[in-house]
Amino acid sequence: MPVILVGSIKGGVGKSTTALALSSEIRSAGQTVHIIDTDPQNSLYRWYEDWKLKDRIVIEDGHRMSQKQLESAVYEASREHPFVIVDVKGAMNEAILHATRQADLLVIPQRASAADLERSIEFLDQMEFIESARRRPLPHRVVFTQRNAAIMSRADREIMDQTREAVEVFSSELFQGDAYKAMFLYRMTLEELDAHGLSRTERARHQVQSLLREIVAIIKGAQQA
Repeated sequence: MPVILVGSIKGGVGKSTTALALSSEIRSAGQTVHIIDTDPQNSLYRWYEDWKLKDRIVIEDGHRMSQKQLESAVYEASREHPFVIVDVKGAMNEAILHATRQADLLVIPQRASAADLERSIEFLDQMEFIESARRRPLPHRVVFTQRNAAIMSRADREIMDQTREAVEVFSSELFQGDAYKAMFLYRMTLEELDAHGLSRTERARHQVQSLLREIVAIIKGAQQA
């Protein structure tokens, strides 16, 4: 079953939001997903503790797992669930490196800023070492996050163009939107927020569904290659 890493060195780029939003739409599609939260902030695991439904999304606290524990957790989760997402924060330490051996795709959230681009490149500088340890390529893409959908500044365009020159980028974007913040505020999925009338989620869900379709297509393409 697909194992997706969502990772970034830089905080505040929407890493945990991306992981939760993807999981929300996987659940809405009738599938189950297991998240392993290795970020010391534990924002995903804390969301899960407060989430009432506990239905088709399982989140495991992995920030203190050893190399062997994380590798085992990813393996067991992939046997039980159609999707596994590992939330990765910071540089690839030894434990995370071993988790990448089972990964099918690395998703790198990035805002349209020079600082975020530098951190993404720094993160990707480890790719040769990672792929050497895996003994096969690790497909990876940047997903742009938190941009104003109504405005494309010259600076935004230049940063995004520079990013595309450096690394492959998803066509889908996760734009700024209250729906993403509301997931953490109300401890609900996007579908639940819509059902309770707590946030307008149509645009956000369309964005996430588009990203999810791209992810599945990339993984299937890599498996068939």
